[in-house]
Amino acid sequence: MKIAQSELEMSIRIFSHCRTAFRLASAMLLSWIMVEARAEEGFWLFSQAPVEEIASKYGVRLKPEWLDHLQKATVRFNSKRFDVYIGGSGSFVSADGLVLTNRHVIPRHVFALLDAPDRNIGRDGYVAHRTEEELKIPGLSLDAVVSGADVTERVVARVPVSAVGGDAERMRREMIAEIERGASSAPGTSAEVVALDAGARYILYVHRRYLDIRLVFAPEAAAAQRPDDHPAPAFDVALVRAYENDVPAHPQHFLRLSARTPAEGEPIFVGGAPTRSNRRVTVPELEAQRHVDLPHWVKAYARLHSRLAAFAAPGGEQARAVERLIAKTAFMRMIAEDRLASFQDERFYSARVAAERRVRDALAERNDAASLAAFETLDELWSERREDMFRGELLGLRGPPPWQKYVADLPFGLEFAPTLYSYGKTFLTLRRQRELPEESRMAGYREKDRADLESWLLDPEPVDLGIEAAHLASFFESVVEALGAEHPIARAALGGASPERRATELIRGTRLGDREFRRALYALDRADFDATSDPLLAALRDMEREESAIGEALRASESLLRSEGARARRAAASVAKDAAYPDATRTIRFGFGVVEGWSRGGATVPAFTPIGAYFARSDRDGSGETTPPRWSRHGERLDSAVTLDFVSTADVVAGHSGSATVDAEGRLVGVVFGPGATEGATASDCAYDAGKPRRAAHVAAAAVVEALASVYDAPHLVRELLRGDR
Repeated sequence: MKIAQSELEMSIRIFSHCRTAFRLASAMLLSWIMVEARAEEGFWLFSQAPVEEIASKYGVRLKPEWLDHLQKATVRFNSKRFDVYIGGSGSFVSADGLVLTNRHVIPRHVFALLDAPDRNIGRDGYVAHRTEEELKIPGLSLDAVVSGADVTERVVARVPVSAVGGDAERMRREMIAEIERGASSAPGTSAEVVALDAGARYILYVHRRYLDIRLVFAPEAAAAQRPDDHPAPAFDVALVRAYENDVPAHPQHFLRLSARTPAEGEPIFVGGAPTRSNRRVTVPELEAQRHVDLPHWVKAYARLHSRLAAFAAPGGEQARAVERLIAKTAFMRMIAEDRLASFQDERFYSARVAAERRVRDALAERNDAASLAAFETLDELWSERREDMFRGELLGLRGPPPWQKYVADLPFGLEFAPTLYSYGKTFLTLRRQRELPEESRMAGYREKDRADLESWLLDPEPVDLGIEAAHLASFFESVVEALGAEHPIARAALGGASPERRATELIRGTRLGDREFRRALYALDRADFDATSDPLLAALRDMEREESAIGEALRASESLLRSEGARARRAAASVAKDAAYPDATRTIRFGFGVVEGWSRGGATVPAFTPIGAYFARSDRDGSGETTPPRWSRHGERLDSAVTLDFVSTADVVAGHSGSATVDAEGRLVGVVFGPGATEGATASDCAYDAGKPRRAAHVAAAAVVEALASVYDAPHLVRELLRGDR
């Protein structure tokens, strides 16, 4: 059984950041080492696009007005779940506010809100044939760049050299707020000051914000899902329209669509809003990932996979019940293995070591003792705490709550924990959080989060106790391996029994699998909750008492990582100056590459997938992946030779989905929808090329025209796309 493509893409996005137990701290300390890059690497500020390099390599000289047009025609999607920006990109493609993006950029729960008794968008797709049929999308807005300016001098000038710590941060925030207030006086605009490299630079962006976004077209989910790596087919596109004052918006900048497919070897250019990246991972953190974190997770998921396979061995209903978890576990193991292989690539590792050495040498030459001390602190911290970092991740001591795992950046630990274990941990956390003032509660436990928490915690879906016992036994084995059998946490977990026996006893005895018991437990005050007898809750309480020491050490380390990492990052940015692209910050960026296939396992993977590939899909493996019904019905109308998808060497990461792909003339020839292959993409946040070819996958604009005309009976949209207006 395969996992749906949307879940695979979400898993890649979840783990597309250099994960540690210190997600917040990592965001501060990464992105500072300048590494010699391949020509296609990077998501550049439009003001720093490497035009000379592009001219030298491709013979294409991009003019300032060309770059300005692409930047201002590009939009970023603002949709949130659990206070987390899901992200995504798009571009205006007509003078009447039409925007082209990916179907998967619009969250599934949003499509569900648009469904009606006679409308099922997931099953049938949707086409608005008239303006009044365009459906308003709740909770979605778009931003388009109006202007950008470097305001570093203004921010830095506000903070005197003598100001440190909280005082300095307060002064920076006050200055940033003042700049933003002064820049966004025009109606319909918003201003945002973005810090690059932990405050080495500050860029002011003024955006036009479109709050009224309406669905114009979306294919059925089956058409958008790619069943495998490229060249497997996918038609992952959607059209929405921006409105202002209840009429279609009229953007000054939009991209004209071309039905011409770019040739192999032809340069293409990308405008999008990548969410985050960690391209300048420090050597000590990289070594912690290479030698501790990822090897542990490879073993943990291999062990879990083995236990689940043994559970499925009798076959029948038992095998069917566990097949989805087995598939998911195999995928998570593959992510860990692939990421580890990327980080162990010697060329990648040597480049990181050399780059960090150059930075430190430059700081030593200018006698910057404070910055060098920050690097030394980071060295010591990663060396001393890297085992505890993995342990904290395994035990779920850091990070968001488990019901947010599909929209947040999480460690492997929350994906690894069994369901009933997660329920129990959540109840223990909830009893403490309820006693705190609303403003002091952890994310996920505030009043505004209540509906989502209850939906997950009180889920009526039954839990298979046999699967839970096997899962918990594997979890306990990983705890013993990580901590040692005599560690207080391991002893509290096992209670003197073997992992398998202890897991069986706890799962047989607990009532947490009973939804009504969870409902009753949820309604109790702390005293009554603490008096409730349940073997799994009792074991978790014992573990919780012993976990406090690790938790306190993690919090102390996180604070140091944040402060010293920021200092090191600013210093390193001053060494690199403008020669390196900054990490992604959910702002509009520029990228480029060439249309090109690759070799895998001795075979050539072609650059192009024709529309005819849809009709080669079958259900031979039982995955349910067949030709979408609407495409089957209208297959005779289609030109099967038209290119559906193509791949390029452009550098894309999380948030690039929906990005415009244009040719040298600035005509839109495609839209980015993800990596060309899962292999190698799992480390894309940290490395463009770590021993494996990287490819970006694009839906061809030619396929958009062909499908709208021949499959979806939408000639009015074809006319608008080709003419640039309605």
